[in-house]
Amino acid sequence: MNHEEPARRLGVEPASLSPAPAAPRFAQTRAKRGQQEPPCSACGQPSRTSGVLHDPEHGPRWLDRCQECILATHPTLRVRPAQFLEELREVAADTRLRLCTSTHEGGWDSE
Repeated sequence: MNHEEPARRLGVEPASLSPAPAAPRFAQTRAKRGQQEPPCSACGQPSRTSGVLHDPEHGPRWLDRCQECILATHPTLRVRPAQFLEELREVAADTRLRLCTSTHEGGWDSE
């Protein structure tokens, strides 16, 4: 997986990331995420995944991302999920449509 584009979109500087093995085994990635519990490289929230980005100037570096930053850097999403939900709620209110949303944080939210 290419982690250079998500890092760029999140504004993460490769020099600020920890050195990583060039091609870590799954067990190494799992151990890093599970034992060290690194914060998200972009926002500092607890990370949900770790991967290696390959920077020509700094070499391989760990890129850790929380769920929000993973979703924000998904190739098909143009905005963060929280912003999308906020805009969706506004549209629903303007059109007087009933909207029910669910997130892992707050459960069901009926409007």
